[in-house]
Amino acid sequence: MGMRIKILLTISMVLCWATMDAQIRQWGVQDGLPTGEVRQIIALPNHQMLVNCEGVFCISNGAGFTVVSCDRRKAYKLEHYADSAGYGHQWQGDSLLWLRDFYRIYLFDMRTRSFRYDIEGRLRSLGKFSPSPETVIDWQGGTWTGTLGNGISYTPPRRQMAEILEDDPLIGIARGAAELNVRLGDGRLLQRRGLNRIGYFLPDANRFDPLNERLPQLNGYRNIVGACALAEPWVVLYTQNGACMLDTKADTLAAFKPAEIIGEYSDKYNCMLRDTKGNLWVGTQNGLFNAHTEETERVTGLANNCIRSLVMDAQGNIWAGTACGISRITPTVVNYGEDDGIPAISMMERAACLTDDGRLVFVHHSSAATVFRPEWLTDQARPQVPVLTLLQVNGHNEIYVQGAGLTLPYNKNHLTIRFSSLDYAHPSHTTYRYRLRGLEDEWHSADGTIGLAEADYKALPPGEYVFETQAASTGGEWSGPLTVQITIRPPFWLTWWAKALYTLLLCAFVAFLLTLYLKRKKAALVRENDSRVNQLFEMREEARHQFAASTNVDPKKIGLNPEEEVLVAKLLKAIEAHIADEDYGVEQLAIDVALSRTSLYVKLRNMLGISPADFIRNVRLKRAAQLLTVNPNLSINEVSIRVGFSTPRNFSTQFKKMFGVLPSEYRGAENHCPSAAMDATECLA
Repeated sequence: MGMRIKILLTISMVLCWATMDAQIRQWGVQDGLPTGEVRQIIALPNHQMLVNCEGVFCISNGAGFTVVSCDRRKAYKLEHYADSAGYGHQWQGDSLLWLRDFYRIYLFDMRTRSFRYDIEGRLRSLGKFSPSPETVIDWQGGTWTGTLGNGISYTPPRRQMAEILEDDPLIGIARGAAELNVRLGDGRLLQRRGLNRIGYFLPDANRFDPLNERLPQLNGYRNIVGACALAEPWVVLYTQNGACMLDTKADTLAAFKPAEIIGEYSDKYNCMLRDTKGNLWVGTQNGLFNAHTEETERVTGLANNCIRSLVMDAQGNIWAGTACGISRITPTVVNYGEDDGIPAISMMERAACLTDDGRLVFVHHSSAATVFRPEWLTDQARPQVPVLTLLQVNGHNEIYVQGAGLTLPYNKNHLTIRFSSLDYAHPSHTTYRYRLRGLEDEWHSADGTIGLAEADYKALPPGEYVFETQAASTGGEWSGPLTVQITIRPPFWLTWWAKALYTLLLCAFVAFLLTLYLKRKKAALVRENDSRVNQLFEMREEARHQFAASTNVDPKKIGLNPEEEVLVAKLLKAIEAHIADEDYGVEQLAIDVALSRTSLYVKLRNMLGISPADFIRNVRLKRAAQLLTVNPNLSINEVSIRVGFSTPRNFSTQFKKMFGVLPSEYRGAENHCPSAAMDATECLA
């Protein structure tokens, strides 16, 4: 028995080694090499590989190769053909790499990943060049071998791979998992009989109790594919055209809420699995879904979205068999392929299982199955920090020095950043995430199945940014971040000094508008004041004319405001009370109206332009004119006495000065006027 086990182990090892040898890859022109003649390969400190293709240099980017620009005219030309020395290299410090071929010497700067041409002055301090080996071992243990016509031959590091079994009992066990056979808590079995006939099997009674008669809604499903038990008494029934919830105690159906989101992608359910954390994984014809209690999420990053089977390994991680290979779902999505011994073929629906010894079995549509232990395909080492392999600004390559930062003008704001963890052995195992702090806080997943990922940002506004990216291998642990400081300067019209200038100009403009407003306001006030003054002058002239032309003294027509009207009324009352007293003068009038002589003089001058003495005389004469009109029987002498004139002669003289006629002429003219109320001056005119 022991001998048989040893023989089987030996055969397995031989098959394994043969399988690994078959994984040798060739990198050639299709991968970015300019020619298949590779003369020199150098492993750089950041794990990139520098390749000399007969004088044309390339650098690995994780998925292929990128040509490094080199002006051969500026390289140092050897005096003699160096056939005997061959290809060589020498490190100067940790960043400068000297390279030699048959004709020239080159200087490569590791910091900028570009060539330098200040060579002649440095050559004197160099020693002998070390010959470049024909094969180079990379950081993972893979072997790089240059050829003279077939590019680079790459042999990945040896590791255990998945096995392909045929006619093995495990295949039957895995196929049995595809049968609908759910054991309930009360001992019953939920089973399917036919395509859409379902019911309970009672082992004790050896009887099948169908549900279709009690639940005719089940007849609307084309094919009941399987069932997945949830918290009792609920079971999810999934079919080729929908899903529903079955209450196994009440025998009622309820809606499967995640179907609202899943239905946007597919209504054909292929498999379901409930893990130890209570998550319900739903595999459909177009996507894998994690149906949480409150939300349903579609799994991204899968190489193929047609999910055929689901199984949970001994560590609680979820694995999926797809229509083109196998993928691990948790803790991170990893797509496995031929580099892992897994064929890119369709797996059988729901035919997957976990064996007692921890192996996973996925049955093909043929009679074979893929069998492996999860640890065979899991990288325990933490992936290295991603390397920036390309930086493009507005579509043009930009030389970038790690840690130096990148400062760009405002019109160079379209950035394309490519990065890789340089996993040459199994690039499809690595996943990436990235973000641009200053623009976003959430991580974005990047498709890195070819070994290279890319982030593209268009029309970035001016500001300070930090680009971050991390890589994770099949172990699920994220590497440290690659960080790139990016500054996009604002245009000159948005700089701080331009904004300060705008502020000053705005303040000056506001001050100009304020000054203009104040000037206009002042001019308007001046015009308004002039208008008021002119109006006041006109009113004053009208009042003076009214006083001078009319024999009736009306305070309302003489005074321009209530105060003047009151004063005029007081003056008239005081004069009327003493109109016959020829000694009544200015002094007494001022006393009667409670004003000083000076104040009385100023007020009358302002109102009528006459002195208080003239005002008294004019009031006397206006009263005389009224008496001459109203009392024709009074003699002129009597009239003069009544209005306070001492002599008729003086009365006649003053009367003629005021009215232009003698009192007798005034009385005669008044008698010929058509209206006794008309002023004498108007009648004479």
